Amino acid sequence: MDWNNEGFRVPGFVSRPESSFSFLYNYTYDQFPATEMKQVGSIPSGQQMLPPLMGTKNCMSMYGQDPKKKRLTTEQLESLENSFQEEVKLDPERKTKLARELGLQPRQIAVWFQNRRARWKNKQLENLYDALKEEYNAVLREKQKLQQEVTALRALLKDHVTKKQISDISGEETVESTSIPSSD
Repeated sequence: MDWNNEGFRVPGFVSRPESSFSFLYNYTYDQFPATEMKQVGSIPSGQQMLPPLMGTKNCMSMYGQDPKKKRLTTEQLESLENSFQEEVKLDPERKTKLARELGLQPRQIAVWFQNRRARWKNKQLENLYDALKEEYNAVLREKQKLQQEVTALRALLKDHVTKKQISDISGEETVESTSIPSSD
């Protein structure tokens, strides 16, 4: 029996998928690639059976802990914030001036301003949402108050109509009793 799958290969031709993205399909993909098996005793000393893991540098950057990335100092942040308060948009001269003053790359300044504008816009949307929510709640309370008032007025009107009908009926009886001729 052949354990290395040398005699068992999937043909290289694979049917074309019916899609407009067929150019992305890998026509030479081998679903069952031949694997090389070694005997347990044939691994030279000093080599591992498993492939080596990624280096610590790659592993760190994968989790957002890249040692090359440095946070901005408080002075740099204060300067950038003050500049942002003066003008939200960043023109090229101002960008290069800030980069020189703060010892940063112009691209870092541009990215910081872009991120700060995004945070500023989100904050404005949150504030607008809160204001609209408060306004909506005030209108809702007013609507509920008016509905209660309408319900009370309808009950009062119904009570008034009922009393009027009763007085009309009793008034008709009174009129009828006075208009009956005497039998004398």
